[in-house]
Amino acid sequence: MGHTAMATTEHTINDALAGLLRGTRYAWRGRQVIRSETTQLFAGSRSRPDILVAEPYAAAVIIETEVLPALTVEAEALSRLGETLGEYSSKILSSIAIRLPQRFREAQGRRLKEAIKTANDLEFALYTGKSRENYRRHPQSGWISGSLNDLSLLVQSASVPPSLIDEAANQLEIGVNQAAAWLEETAANHPAAMQKIAAALHQQDGPQTRRMAAAILANALMFHEHLAGGSGDLAEVLSLDELRGAASFTKSDILLEWQKILKVNYWSIFDISKRILAIIPSVGSFHFIDQMTKTAQKLATQSLMWSHDLTGAVFQRLIADRKFLAAFYTTPASAALLVGLAIDAETLLADGDWGKPEDVKSLRIADFACGTGTLLSTAYQRISQLHELHGGDSAKIHAAMMERALVGCDILPAATHLTASMLSGAHPQMTYEGSAIFTQPYGLQEDGKIALGSIDLLKDMALLEGSQVTAKALEGGGESEKDTWRFVAHDSFDMVIMNPPFTRANNHERRIPDTPNPNFAAFGSSAAEQKAMAKAAKQLTRGTIAHGSAGEASTFMALADRKLRPGGTLALVMPLTFLTGSSWEKCRTRLAEAYDGLILISILGTSGGGLSFSADTGMGECLVIGRRNGHRQRRAAFVMLNQAPDYAIYGIEVARRIRELIAAKTVRRLEDGPTGGSIIQFGDEIVGQVIDAPLPPAGSWKLARIADMTLAQSAYQLVDKSRIWLPTQHESKASDIPMATAAQIGEIGPYHLDVSRRHSDGTRRPFELRPLQGDTVPTYPILSAHNADRERTMMFGADHDGIPYRAADKEEQADIDQKIADLFATASHCHSNLDFRFNSQSTAMQFTERKTIGGTAWISIQLPEAAHEKALVLWANTTLGLLMFWWHSSKQQTGRGRLTKTTLQTLPILDVTALDDAQLKAAARLFDEMNQLPLRPLHELDRDDNRKTLDRRFYGEALGLDDSILDDGGPLDILRQKLCREPSIRGSKK
Repeated sequence: MGHTAMATTEHTINDALAGLLRGTRYAWRGRQVIRSETTQLFAGSRSRPDILVAEPYAAAVIIETEVLPALTVEAEALSRLGETLGEYSSKILSSIAIRLPQRFREAQGRRLKEAIKTANDLEFALYTGKSRENYRRHPQSGWISGSLNDLSLLVQSASVPPSLIDEAANQLEIGVNQAAAWLEETAANHPAAMQKIAAALHQQDGPQTRRMAAAILANALMFHEHLAGGSGDLAEVLSLDELRGAASFTKSDILLEWQKILKVNYWSIFDISKRILAIIPSVGSFHFIDQMTKTAQKLATQSLMWSHDLTGAVFQRLIADRKFLAAFYTTPASAALLVGLAIDAETLLADGDWGKPEDVKSLRIADFACGTGTLLSTAYQRISQLHELHGGDSAKIHAAMMERALVGCDILPAATHLTASMLSGAHPQMTYEGSAIFTQPYGLQEDGKIALGSIDLLKDMALLEGSQVTAKALEGGGESEKDTWRFVAHDSFDMVIMNPPFTRANNHERRIPDTPNPNFAAFGSSAAEQKAMAKAAKQLTRGTIAHGSAGEASTFMALADRKLRPGGTLALVMPLTFLTGSSWEKCRTRLAEAYDGLILISILGTSGGGLSFSADTGMGECLVIGRRNGHRQRRAAFVMLNQAPDYAIYGIEVARRIRELIAAKTVRRLEDGPTGGSIIQFGDEIVGQVIDAPLPPAGSWKLARIADMTLAQSAYQLVDKSRIWLPTQHESKASDIPMATAAQIGEIGPYHLDVSRRHSDGTRRPFELRPLQGDTVPTYPILSAHNADRERTMMFGADHDGIPYRAADKEEQADIDQKIADLFATASHCHSNLDFRFNSQSTAMQFTERKTIGGTAWISIQLPEAAHEKALVLWANTTLGLLMFWWHSSKQQTGRGRLTKTTLQTLPILDVTALDDAQLKAAARLFDEMNQLPLRPLHELDRDDNRKTLDRRFYGEALGLDDSILDDGGPLDILRQKLCREPSIRGSKK
């Protein structure tokens, strides 16, 4: 009689799972870091966690498992939060629930291990918090599905819980501010000392500089505490407690210990710290030293001082000169998303083997605007993790990675020291010799030459003999002058990852005094220096994809493109205008022609959320990822996220989901008709969408900040196929419609600064603007500004009179008279809104009964006849006309769409010149009947009865569309409802 094999117990499964987890990270191998089914771990409790992961210098993580249906696993995982580990006297702040597949019950021994190793359907949920009553679940509902390796990465992320990061960041900030306050008091009696500290940091003296100095000292003291009593010569280094126990405790005592450390290595951390501390006046410094060391010790005892999340969060608040350098800090969650998409877990960047140390060490990864080092350290962390997942030891490759693989450049010494500190912190006990972290020269140098920071690396050194680009490199044992360019040659990097400055070169509004070029206004440079640097930059960027009006970010994109090898990966945080701005055309063209695997990510800003991946920018941003290969694929995956990542796990998992969708080739396409995009889920929550789209031969890339992909697909049909194909319609019911661009059928009027402005060279435009008051009849009517309340109808009059300037002599007067004649010849009835506030304004185009000159907010469009202009104004204010305006405009600011004169020329519109006489007459008659009916703002489109009437009558009477499209609940009505619910239209309005 046969015997039925007994089902494998969960205890056995947990032992096998724990054993396999040990092999995914070097620090977990062969040690008591991971334990399964162990009792008496918790103080005052006999409960037994399924798996405990307690790695040194990280928070412990509990894993609870259960085979499906796993009805109690969540409750068990949640119950662990807040319990105290008796052995470590620390509280559990992270726990993971895992639902295991039933087939594990049927496998034993090697078969069980193989089943776990090959499974891709393990289901996880992470809980973080101080107690079972005060916690956060990731994801909020549902489960993350993945493999053993995904579980390992999740545990590693969970070992740095957000609550500890927040507490440590607050402690460090309090300590830094207290120390900075002491420096403030000291400055009154020792101003020269404060000036020396500022000079050491290449900054001007002030509150930010003092906070930065204090933070650098706190960082060094934390390293000191960790290195004291270490191996080799570090054994002679006294800890902070040992120093406190001595007869005296002064800054000289600390400086002596730092000199011991410097003899071993760690120049990048301790050189600048030593120089700052040496400058600080000894008189009264005991309190300052005491405060700084206490702060460092508090943080060191939490064992999280090596987390770039911690130090980056604090340094972002302290970094100086942000107004001009735009040195905004990429959030750790956004960095995790960008790095997760740029570095594939399956394929090494250089097409090598993740498990081979020599392959990993041969990588070249650069950030030429490294700032706080968040992106570079996040990339290094992922590389280390993937190397260890494949059996490697990241500590053994650390020296090589520091000496050559990881390249960071910045013009702020504090930033490069911080970056080197973050990278060193991955393995603080491992020494290294060389370094590729460079403080680039910037501004007017002692030899009279102009230096442009990393931008100088655009130079082609093979052609420019004698123009060597050198910089100070932070070595392990000292600082040296290196020929940076020969170290960062063109076409040599496997990945360039950056969040570069976004500053624009112009200062048209003159809002910043004595600042002709904000790009180069850092370090207190004079106006003359700024002009000299701007001239040098213009010469250097000639022939590249950079554009002055796009700002400094386009120059850094050009630099990244120059430095990447064929097959190298580009990973950038860019301003959102990259996707739509006309000045970014050359950059977009380069990506379309020379990169494949393009992924472009923007943020919808649902519920009034921010639009950026950086902290505190207040402006729209996008992520750009692609591989340089020269193939003309001319397609991209456009991703729209509901909100910016708020936790690293979110960034990691969303990146993995996007990669999976693209790899499976299941992403829906823009050309497929109005069926929507492919959803991105985090657990049960839909967090965004992705759509695959062709890249146009020229012009903007429209797929940014769009929540409902059916709107994009309908817009594509209008623009590229000249047909109306709306949601719920079968393709056979689509209607042809004549489409054109504004420039193809009309003449666009003058730029507003050509109407009224005094130029820097003393020349004038012909008019001075005078607001109209009362029942005044203007001589030269000008429609200049917005007033939403008076712009509810499609027809309203000018708001200013153009008063001709009175010239000083006949020659100048003749010039002004000619300019007036030329400008008045551009006057028209039809005007386009250039700055459309979707959630407060009503009209995309308007009609003036008298021909009027356009201004700042409205620009004129001349068509062959007034009837054409009436028809165009009607079209522009119907649902499809509004769809086109929204689709074509820049949506960098929530609730607002912008056009420029340049982008208006390519605005897709109904070709009203192609209408037959009957259609044109019907349109003109309809305009005369409806031009004074009040219209609601665009975000109330679905509740606007007058707009619905306008749609029905214009599309029916003038264009002859079928009633089935126009009926309530029909395709057009559905499109109308979808459009007014877009976050970029609604903004914060409900």
